[in-house]
Amino acid sequence: MPYNPSYEVSAERRAYSVRSGSVGCLMLHGFMGSPISSRPMAEYLAQRGITVHCPLLPGHGELPEKMAGARHEQWIAEAEEGFETLQGWCDEIFIMGHSMGTVLGAHLVHNNPDVRGLIMLAPLYKPPSRAISLLRVLRYVMPWFSPWRVPRLRRLTQERILDLYPDLDLEDAAVQAWLPHATRIPTDAIAEMCKMADLGRRLWPELTMPALLLQGEKDIAVKPGNTETIYEELASEDKILHTFPHAGHELMRPFEAAHRQVWPLVYAFIQKCAERPLEASPTAQHAN
Repeated sequence: MPYNPSYEVSAERRAYSVRSGSVGCLMLHGFMGSPISSRPMAEYLAQRGITVHCPLLPGHGELPEKMAGARHEQWIAEAEEGFETLQGWCDEIFIMGHSMGTVLGAHLVHNNPDVRGLIMLAPLYKPPSRAISLLRVLRYVMPWFSPWRVPRLRRLTQERILDLYPDLDLEDAAVQAWLPHATRIPTDAIAEMCKMADLGRRLWPELTMPALLLQGEKDIAVKPGNTETIYEELASEDKILHTFPHAGHELMRPFEAAHRQVWPLVYAFIQKCAERPLEASPTAQHAN
C-alpha cells in the first residue's frame, strides 16, 4: 500500500499522479523534499504524452522533525511501490530522481533492467560536508542538527522551508527566532540519508541503461565534481551530462531560471529513448 502519513501533509505536497500516455516517468523526490518540487514539470511532461507518478517518501512532506525514526528501507519500499503503480498504467517506464531520489532510482533500475532510462537531477554521491557524515556517529549523543545555524547550508534550508510555507516572511523577527527549531533535522534521519549515499556509490558502476545527468554549479547540497564522478562511474554507453552555471539544487523548480532548459532536456531524453512515439495530451488526468 502507498505510504499514508500519520501527520498532516497539505495536498500539494502529497503523492500525485498525472495520467497521460503509455510512456511513464516515476519521479522520486529527495531528502527533506516532497512531491511539490516536481509537480510543475510533471504537468509539462503530461501535456506532451508522458504519464508521471510521484510518491511521498515516509517522514517527508512536513517539517523535518517528522523524519525521526524513518529508515532508508522504508524509502526504498515506497519507491518500489510507486514503480509497481506505474507498471500498471504504462508499457514503458523512465525513472527521474532528484538528489537522494536518484539513488532510489538507481536501485529500481538495477532490479528492473527493462527501465528505458534514468534521469538524475543533482544526484547524491556523498553528503555535502564532512560534518554531516560525522553525524552518523554523533546521533547517539546529538539527536538534532540545525542546518539553519550553518551559513553554508542556510540557502538550502531556506528553499526547503519555503516549500512548506511559500508565503513565509524570512525577514520577520519572530520567523527568524522560529527557524532554527523548525528546520532542525533528526540526526538518525541524516544517518539514513548517508546510507543511501553508500548504496548509490555501490550501484553507479553497475548501471548500463541510458542516463541523463543534470547539475547546477551553484548547488550547495552537492560537492563540486560529485556529479562528474557519477557520470564517469556509470557503465552506460549512452549517457549525457549537462551543467548549469547559475543554478542551485532546485534546478527543476519554476523559480530557478534553469528550469527553462531542464524541462525540454528531460522531455527530449525520454522522446529519444522511448520505443513508442509520444503524443500531446491536453486532457491529462490527475489523481492525488
